[in-house]
Amino acid sequence: MNKRILSIDVLRGLTIFMMVLSGSLVWNAGLPAFMFHCQVGPPTFVFNPDIKGITWVDLVFPFFIFSMGASMPFSLGRKLAKGTSLGQVSLGIVKRWLTLAAFGLVLGNAGLIASKVALPQIATRIAIWLAMFVSLVRVKDSPKFKGWAVNLVGLVLLVVMLLVEKFAFGVEFGFGHNNIIIMVLSTLALLGGFIWLLTRNRMILRLVLLIAVCALKEVDWQWHCLGMFDIPGSINWLFNWRYAQYLVITIVGMSVGDLLMKATDDNAALCAEAGNWKTIVAASLCALLTPAMLWAFYTRHIWAALDITAISAIVFLFLTRGDRTVWTTIARMGFALLALGIVFDPIDGGITKDYCNLSYMLSTSGLACLLTAFLLWGEALAQKHGKQMCRALAMTGQNPMIAYTISGFIILPIINLILSIIPGGTDWLNNLTAGRPLVGLLYGIFLTCLMMLGTNFFTKKKLFWRS
Repeated sequence: MNKRILSIDVLRGLTIFMMVLSGSLVWNAGLPAFMFHCQVGPPTFVFNPDIKGITWVDLVFPFFIFSMGASMPFSLGRKLAKGTSLGQVSLGIVKRWLTLAAFGLVLGNAGLIASKVALPQIATRIAIWLAMFVSLVRVKDSPKFKGWAVNLVGLVLLVVMLLVEKFAFGVEFGFGHNNIIIMVLSTLALLGGFIWLLTRNRMILRLVLLIAVCALKEVDWQWHCLGMFDIPGSINWLFNWRYAQYLVITIVGMSVGDLLMKATDDNAALCAEAGNWKTIVAASLCALLTPAMLWAFYTRHIWAALDITAISAIVFLFLTRGDRTVWTTIARMGFALLALGIVFDPIDGGITKDYCNLSYMLSTSGLACLLTAFLLWGEALAQKHGKQMCRALAMTGQNPMIAYTISGFIILPIINLILSIIPGGTDWLNNLTAGRPLVGLLYGIFLTCLMMLGTNFFTKKKLFWRS
């Protein structure tokens, strides 16, 4: 139960890397459209729901939701195994929901001075992050009350810094100013947590729930099926039924997590004969399907997508016909979900992230399963040679909230401060990246690597945020 599946950490770390990189790419560098969200591409960067397809940027959010779902059996199951009562675990789920929601609210309102490059605003933004750090850090190896005392001090400091932001800079706070990504995650943490508790030993019930969520999504569920449960506008920011549609991905993720947890409980191998050439080819197919599907969906070669998936699945099944370890089961789930997603593409009028449709959720869930299977193979191969796979990505994935915030609250403010001190520094950076795709890409990679270095520093020091 206590064994950590490194592949899930690496998947989460890779997702955060992609997330920060996509947010660090400058718009004036002339980068191609597939480097941005498919529906918000150059040259205007104006949202257009009529554009069909997805890019690598559109995989970030579903992959993160998937990894969140895959972690639930370990986090919740570990508590139950230690004898924690069902009521206490349920209370913990609610507390996590509220913590994430409050975190999203703070991020949204603290971000209102993100565009300011003057020293007072930059110092305030850094101070807000430091206050968040103290209020969320997990204090180990000490009496429990000391940990709560540290977090309480951080909470007081956070309130003080937000008041400084309000009265010193005239920021108008509001519940509408929140971080949409964190708010979605908070809703999924609440609903997904209770779904796992309800279905942890009832796989048929979970499958029924998954099918029900898919069916309701396909008939525009949030308006027609849940209208009677409308949340009052005053608290709609805290819980929005529209976010519950992403339970499709969460349920798939938690099912993968259950398979992995059972394998660790049984002390079973994650992947049999990782060095065998057949296994290597099969694992490579799992990895190559992601770029292949991105090409097919982006260029709208849907028949090619179906053919590639079907042929890859047949070859995979043939090569792994004697392998009954967990990675092949997860890969088979991935092939099935991806095929369903491709079938729903024409039914949904073309795959899109926004507005999110069922083709998108099934396809990305399938790709997440296939990538997880590939990483499980990589983890087994690395263990065979006494090594650890992708350590930097794994440490980033183990500290997701620090990784998510350190760029916007620490790295970029410091860079902006340096540029503001240098005469013409901001103009120099704009001119350096303008019309230069390679320079724009390298700048984004540079910022993302700084994020990883900062996050890994805290992970090595065993400083983690509550999330």
